[in-house]
Amino acid sequence: MKKLFVLALFALSLSATAFAQQAGMVGKWAGQFTQEDGSALKFTLTLSDNTYEFDMGMDGAPDLYGSYISEGDQITIWNTRGASDCPSDQKGVYKVTLDGDTATFTKVTDACPGRGAEPMVVKRM
Repeated sequence: MKKLFVLALFALSLSATAFAQQAGMVGKWAGQFTQEDGSALKFTLTLSDNTYEFDMGMDGAPDLYGSYISEGDQITIWNTRGASDCPSDQKGVYKVTLDGDTATFTKVTDACPGRGAEPMVVKRM
C-alpha cells in the first residue's frame, strides 16, 4: 500500500510539473531567425492552451497556426493551417528550456524541412 501511495504521489508530481511548464509557456513571445542573406527575420509566437500562432515579420497577421501537447520538458507540435510545407500529420518533438522570460526550443525529432534546423530562442513580450 505504501508503494502504491509513493507511486501515485510521483505521478501527481510529474503531472504538476508538466502543467506548470505548459502554463509558463502560454503567452506572446518574440524572436528572430537569420535568413540566408544574413538579415534577421523577426517573428512572434503566441501560445494559448494547446494552440499556437506564428507571425513572421511581426505584421500582426499570423502566417501559421498549429496545435501542441506539452509533456515534461518536451513539446510535440503540428501545423493545422497557414503557410507551411508540413502536413498536419507531420509532428515535431522539441525539448523546451525555460529560463525566466526566455524559452529555448531544441529539436529532438522533426522531419519537416525548415523547422528546427537550429534551436529557437524566444523572449516573453
